[in-house]
Amino acid sequence: MDRSHERLATILDHLVSFPTVADNADAIHSCVDWVRASILTRSPRLSVQRFTSHDKPSLLFIAGKQPPRVLLCGHIDVVEAFRLDAYHATTSGDERMQGRGTADMKGPVAALIDIMESEPQSGLGLLLTADEEIGGEDGVGHFLRSVEWRPEVVIMPDGGANMRLVIEQKGILRLRIVASGTPSHSARPWLGESAIERLMRGYHALSKAYPMPADEDDWRVSIALTDLHAGIAQNVIPWQAEAILDIRYPASGPETGQHLASDITRRLARHQISTHVVMHAPTFTVCDDAPMVQRLQCVARALRLGPLPVAREAGASDARYFSQEGVPVLMFQPECRGWHTADEWVSLPSLAGFRTLCLHTARSLLARTAHASTRPAAEPPRPTTRQIEPRAPRRPRAVALSGADPALTYEASK
Repeated sequence: MDRSHERLATILDHLVSFPTVADNADAIHSCVDWVRASILTRSPRLSVQRFTSHDKPSLLFIAGKQPPRVLLCGHIDVVEAFRLDAYHATTSGDERMQGRGTADMKGPVAALIDIMESEPQSGLGLLLTADEEIGGEDGVGHFLRSVEWRPEVVIMPDGGANMRLVIEQKGILRLRIVASGTPSHSARPWLGESAIERLMRGYHALSKAYPMPADEDDWRVSIALTDLHAGIAQNVIPWQAEAILDIRYPASGPETGQHLASDITRRLARHQISTHVVMHAPTFTVCDDAPMVQRLQCVARALRLGPLPVAREAGASDARYFSQEGVPVLMFQPECRGWHTADEWVSLPSLAGFRTLCLHTARSLLARTAHASTRPAAEPPRPTTRQIEPRAPRRPRAVALSGADPALTYEASK
């Protein structure tokens, strides 16, 4: 196995071994503690700050004395696996690692960790959170409410598999719908009215109003019934039933979250079904001709990887929090597949190439923003651990990527 692949595989193997699902607080805290110790062991001059909201920890690593201008960002939480061996990474030859979270997104996180451990640069930061799979409010959401500064750009590999650049992700509207009926003994169903049947009639009516998209490129609203509860006994007609609807809507369509909630409420009210908003997460968008995006594409071309094809994705991510703050997010991933399934995997050679692209893009962005930024100096975030003075910088050398335009020249340490 190539040495660069071996290092990434070692980090990823450790990350996968922690079953960091939402309700396993011990595993989440243990994983966060391991990451902190690993990074500071290899790069002790980094400063680190810990954020916690509702027992969900996040870590911010900073190179230099100022808040990071380029922020690497990822999450270490995963969805529940039905097999315990899913939390043990396996390697297929030298090509793939399989296990829970290898694609979403501990594989990409391993690359971000390796960058901060081995090649930190002043102005670069790494934010790791632990609640993206359940909404991100206590991770990125809490982080942005806790700091007064904002990065100039975020690199977040939570979409765009196979090195595609995500320019739009759908918003989320999650509704709890409740139907009431009339109870009766199940031997005499004519004396009652099933709340389940009433709820299903309403759901089927919604399915006709909002037909299921055919695939990822069918950029329409999707409505999925993801949870259903009713009844207290097997021989009683249920008098109440409730369900969760997970609705995804595009930024480029006519519907907004508020419009959808109002329309669905109106349609279900005809069937005497009430609706309650459980979650509303806005869409994420970034312009493919934005300066930061063009800089990424320049670096990708210089590395003979691109330009990265642009894509829209039905999934959602923490990128929306930064997008709402006006911070551009660059989102792409290595070759990977099987998110949230037993066949989840990431390609190690592609992961190494992804790491290279992230590193060179960060360096190029830092070189550019160092000259272009007009933001006044800000106090660095106060770390919760001992602040260690950064070592004196080594004499830089000018590096230009092969085939790059002159603006892609940046400072890199020997």
